[in-house]
Amino acid sequence: MKRESPVDEFQTVYFITDWWDGPKTGFADFNGTVHCFERFFDKVNDDWSNLYLLRPVSTEEYSLQIESHKLFLNWINDNSSRTHPSSDMENKRYHEIEHLLAEFKHQFYSEKYIGEFISIAKDEAGNASMIYDFNYKVKWNESPEQPASTL
Repeated sequence: MKRESPVDEFQTVYFITDWWDGPKTGFADFNGTVHCFERFFDKVNDDWSNLYLLRPVSTEEYSLQIESHKLFLNWINDNSSRTHPSSDMENKRYHEIEHLLAEFKHQFYSEKYIGEFISIAKDEAGNASMIYDFNYKVKWNESPEQPASTL
């Protein structure tokens, strides 16, 4: 079965939900639709690889992620000493959303690609913006190591 190849251009990254020496998880375009991506851990090298598992995202999951992101940005922009939303037990909506999003994490990933992420936002000094600004693009390249059919 021939795989449909992704657009050979950089595509939009909507959210980066976890970061460790680069994007670990998040949401980005793949072949014209929003997909969740998750970075693959290379157990042989005991390090994060540049391979990402991808799966399509439903409208419901994406809407919840947007709401979660807005709550996170409100916390970032708040000048008070409130704790992070995940530690704030009084922020019931944030915890409700996180619980609902956790249910989507059990879905199967259907693609495996090499992710090439670039920052498209620079400050006045030419430095990349903070990761929560989400001004990134990604180019998905086929993995020569393992075809998608062996996921």
